[in-house]
Amino acid sequence: MKKILIASCLLVWATFLTAQESKPAKIGWFITPEVGVMFLENHVGKTIGASFGVKLWKDRLKVGIISYGRPGPINSYTVDTKLAENQTYLGKSSVKLRADWGVVGAFIAPTFKFKKFELDLPIGYGVGTGGFYLHGDDRKTPDGARVSVWEDKLFKGEDAAAGGWTEFGARVFFPSKIKGMSFGGGVHYTLISGWKTFADPSGEFYNQRLRVNLFVNFGSH
Repeated sequence: MKKILIASCLLVWATFLTAQESKPAKIGWFITPEVGVMFLENHVGKTIGASFGVKLWKDRLKVGIISYGRPGPINSYTVDTKLAENQTYLGKSSVKLRADWGVVGAFIAPTFKFKKFELDLPIGYGVGTGGFYLHGDDRKTPDGARVSVWEDKLFKGEDAAAGGWTEFGARVFFPSKIKGMSFGGGVHYTLISGWKTFADPSGEFYNQRLRVNLFVNFGSH
């Protein structure tokens, strides 16, 4: 399914670019900070991030870098994780963990201008990294060792992992009264492959999830 989606998007890009008039390229720039949410299996996670890059072919195509994350400190959701057989921590056979997550990658976005708004269709590819960690009183380790030492021991070195990240989306931009500034929102479909941890051996915690974001966009006009 993923390969079919990627192939379809590549076909759309090729059709879009060959349809453009043969005129000298105009290069612009943009910076887009954002806040959002991810619809995960049992809760809605908060995200923060930003993208930046250049605009080509009279602003008909954006190429850039995107990075966003789901930090544990702003997400109080915990994952109840059972430890290995015959293993305990502070007298418990299971622990509640918080999760961190971050993405960095490149994206390309064909852009379409309408009378009252602008629409782009970003497709991103990169790396997603994240894991699960002890929190609260569980960070007071039995022997005073660093928390990371115990996390590595309890989770057999699989407290965190990295995997391939792919995302497909659509964003709408509405102009403001300030030149070069717009605002809007987007919907994105996120895929992560090759990522698994002790707390999530299936690797599905962030895979095949919807993400919705709101943003302010600054750029050349």
